[in-house]
Amino acid sequence: MERADTRLTLLEAARIVARGGELDAKLDALAGYICTAGGARAGLIYLLDPVAGQLLPAAQSGLDAAALDPSHSVALDDAAELVAAAVRERRPARADGGGSAAIADRGLAASLIAVPLVATDETGGEEAEGGLLAAYDAEPSDPASPDNPLTALADLAAIAIRNARLANALVEHADWMDRMASTDSLTGLANRATLLRMLELEIARATRQQTPLSLIVFDIDGFAALNERAGASIADDALRLVASTLADNVRVVDTVGRLGPDEFGLIAPGAGWEVVGRRVIEAAAGIEAGGAPISLSAGAAALSEGNATADAMLDAAAAALDDAKKMGAGRLAGGA
Repeated sequence: MERADTRLTLLEAARIVARGGELDAKLDALAGYICTAGGARAGLIYLLDPVAGQLLPAAQSGLDAAALDPSHSVALDDAAELVAAAVRERRPARADGGGSAAIADRGLAASLIAVPLVATDETGGEEAEGGLLAAYDAEPSDPASPDNPLTALADLAAIAIRNARLANALVEHADWMDRMASTDSLTGLANRATLLRMLELEIARATRQQTPLSLIVFDIDGFAALNERAGASIADDALRLVASTLADNVRVVDTVGRLGPDEFGLIAPGAGWEVVGRRVIEAAAGIEAGGAPISLSAGAAALSEGNATADAMLDAAAAALDDAKKMGAGRLAGGA
């Protein structure tokens, strides 16, 4: 009868792992089964942080919430901690009357079993995900026995942790891909496609709300000559410096991005485009690259019946930029 109950409990545990949900909830349930299925007095599940070399308490049963305090983390190389030895050696371990500060601190003079949480990685190799610790009042069963339910619980916990980490990795990869698709790799600003999409959205909003909107295009004066004279590395430094200057001197409502090799765009909602444009030009005059000062010229175009699309505003701002350059370096033209 006891074996049937244990199998039923393990089946329930497997279903919890198989279903969706947060990792914390799954580990809490599995920690509870250390007592109900494994017959332990108390149990702990640890997550392995391979970078820090630490086992972090993640779930407990039969103890209290304080057992999960980060201060009770276990160093992977701690020779006095049974769970650390089990994870290091990738095999179950047993000790009587010691082997865990978390158990000893609570006055539990118990026999301990530690089982590593090991999952198979994409190449078929084994990878430690953490450790399981169970405390017993009575003589526990052999931790290496396949009939010991702790082995099954450890496998389920390892799978749950592994799946959660893979899911997190996929999300992080997707976020990285999104950033790469929308960001200029050299300057960290929005790329041309993203900036023009943002301009289309701002045009739609400004048209709907009947509010002013401007686009300013900045160009680094003499950039081609700087590239030829000082080389690509210095030219790249100049682009990064200008990008940083733009980001530091615009308003919260503004959007900046890189439009071309040495061109940057600034979407300026409202009527403050001229103040923002001149502030950027003045700030850029205080930086240099390759021992030479940097200056920016700029052309602006306002949203109007004649400039009612992103392409039209961009063409008008580019024409204004040409006018500014004819007046000399560091000038701002257009806006109407």
